[in-house]
Amino acid sequence: MNYEEEAGRVRDRQSLTDFLSAASRDFVENPEGWENRDIATFLESMAAWISDCDGFFRRKGELPPSDEVWVALAKVIAAARIYE
Repeated sequence: MNYEEEAGRVRDRQSLTDFLSAASRDFVENPEGWENRDIATFLESMAAWISDCDGFFRRKGELPPSDEVWVALAKVIAAARIYE
């Protein structure tokens, strides 16, 4: 799975859901392709990337996400912690 390419296809809730489902399958089927194989290191890497992502978006000629995006992402992570 080419994550950057697949992430670039996300345009709405359904395509994000599809992306996450594909990532979950990839994690199960190809764990060696994942550097962060437990939730603690995965979340730490997310935090590190988010704190340093402005340069990523600048290099791509894009604006960084708005604060509303970060608020929504925090709510998703908080809910996923307990959602079955």
